This record gives sequence, structure tokens and C-alpha cells, in this order.
Amino acid sequence: MADSDVSLHDVAEMLDVHYMTVYRYVRQGQLPATKVGRSWYVKPSDLELFRDAKAHSSEVSEGGKKIAPWAERLEAQLIQGDQRGAAEIMEAVLRSGHDLYFLYLQVLSPAMSAIGARWAAGNLEIFVEHRASNIAMRLIGQFGPRFARRGVSKGTVVLGSPASEMHTLSTSMVADLIRFEGWNVSDVGANMPAEAFAEAIRQGEDVVAVCIGVTMPGSLPAAQATIGAIRKVVPRDLPILVGGAGVASDEIARDLGADRRSGSVYELIEVLGEVARRS
Repeated sequence: MADSDVSLHDVAEMLDVHYMTVYRYVRQGQLPATKVGRSWYVKPSDLELFRDAKAHSSEVSEGGKKIAPWAERLEAQLIQGDQRGAAEIMEAVLRSGHDLYFLYLQVLSPAMSAIGARWAAGNLEIFVEHRASNIAMRLIGQFGPRFARRGVSKGTVVLGSPASEMHTLSTSMVADLIRFEGWNVSDVGANMPAEAFAEAIRQGEDVVAVCIGVTMPGSLPAAQATIGAIRKVVPRDLPILVGGAGVASDEIARDLGADRRSGSVYELIEVLGEVARRS
């Protein structure tokens, strides 16, 4: 804390608002602040930027609706390691009328991508990136179950990543979005050995599709081995879908032995809808 930093009580007086209003600005990521002991302090430059944003409305228009810079606010809280503050931002996103797709794809995913880019550029310590990832996983566990569709299931989708893939955040978000659309999801996680992946499908109930996420090109041989193991134990007509940054083209998907490549979550949901209609 610098000598010129301003306490939240002083900020409240300057803005002519209640202290709790300023505290909410901080918790929701609208006003950057640093916690020292039990008190929060704001840099004068950040306060000036906040005042300007309030005066000129820092929100941007999207389809006629004003959208706040949620991803940037969430990114700041995740970098600070503030799970509570991050959760409050996500709650605010939902209260503003957005759904799970927006929360995951337009807020959480961009925030984590920005953090990853900062780390890759050498601007963040690796412990900050790991801590943010762990908080993000806990937040998914907190928010995702709210959106699981009740009623008759469309069937079970087995989802996971092959051996050598260590990233679980993206597949966890995809799993929640599939549940949101009415399927059960058996999420076997990342770094799953080929035979174990196949056994999870064989023992599953009412499995209608398999989704394999590949984030790195180096994991393609493991993905191919996984698909080969699955083909040995399940009916040929069970669709196997692949997606992720590691599967850059339909040709690569075919070489892996998959039936389809999904270039986005929206495309994956559309393909699963076709499966449901055929069933």
C-alpha cells in the first residue's frame, strides 16, 4: 500500500455513497482495490478511472442491451485469488439476465484465457495461474448444478479427455452445458487411459454419444488410441465426437477414427440434438 492510497471509507465520502456500496464495487470487480490486513485501499488512479467510467458508462452495447465488462472484472478477482469476489461477480452476471452459456463462454472462459496468456508471456507467476484455475473449477462446481435440466433425460453422454491431456476446466464447462440441454453426462475427466475410457462407456447406462476433448496436438495419438479402444467394446453406430483446439480440421477428426468434429460448444449441442432426434 502506498501512502497516497485511499481507504474505502474515504472513497465512499468522495463518491457520496454508502461504504457498503463502495465495498460492493470492489467485490464485484468494478473498482480495483488491495486488501491490507482487514482493510481495502484504492489507488487514486484507479479511483479516477472508476469515476470516468461511471460518468461515461463503461458498459458496451451488444444487440441493444448494455453488457458490463464482466470477463475483465472476473479476471481481476481470480488473479487476486479472491474466490468470494469471483463468485459475487458470477452471481451479478446471472442477476443481470444472462444464462449459463454467457456465464461460461463470454465471462469465465475469456477470463481464464487472459490469465493463461499473461502467464505464457511471463507477466504472472505460475502459482497465480494455478490458483485461478483451481478457483474456477470450484466455481463451476458451485454454479453448474443449478442449471442441470430436470425431467426425462435425452440419454447419457460420456465426456472426457485422453491420456496426457491434463486440462479439465473446458470439459467441465462443456459437461454443464450438455446437462443444461437435457442430457445426463458421465464426465470421466482428463488424462484417462484408453481402456478405462472404453470401460466407462461399456458400463454406462443409455449411452447415446461419446465426446472427447483434445486441447493439444501432442495428444492426438492418445486420442486415436482411445477411439480405437472404444470401438472394440461399443456398437459401431454409437457416435464418437471430438473437439478442442488440438483437433484443427475435419480431416484430423476422421484420421482419429471419430464420426464428427465439433468446432464449438454450439455445434456440439446441435450434433447431439441430431442424435436425440434419430433416437
